[in-house]
Amino acid sequence: MKYLCSGIKLGFIILFLTGLTPGKSLAALPLQVGVYHGGGSRYIQIAEKQNRICFKGFSANGVTVASVAVDTNRQELYKINGFDGTFLFQQDQETLLFGPSNQLSKYTADYGFARDLGDDLEECLSYQKPFFRQKSRSRGTR
Repeated sequence: MKYLCSGIKLGFIILFLTGLTPGKSLAALPLQVGVYHGGGSRYIQIAEKQNRICFKGFSANGVTVASVAVDTNRQELYKINGFDGTFLFQQDQETLLFGPSNQLSKYTADYGFARDLGDDLEECLSYQKPFFRQKSRSRGTR
């Protein structure tokens, strides 16, 4: 009977721990390839090729493409090359969080958006060193 009670307590502990908020989870999900919408014109695309992960952030203001790596201090967070203090966190299969670790913004999977990688993202995936490229849109262009 003592072992049964211990098993039930352990089960409740595991259930409790699986419901923890981002940054306190036990195991991080790997970044899920795809396009995520953050509201308005803000999108993030995650691409992977041969264990190389790249990020593409795009909006009406421009496009940024950069390589991504696991943060050595916080294994559940991913660092984006060229972004100091800005991270990615895969909350679940449908939700990507982006921003400073204490102020992450929610991006939701967008299956209706084209999955084309584009030249910059393809270059990032094939490049062997840290990658960062940013293009701003001027007010008169679309």
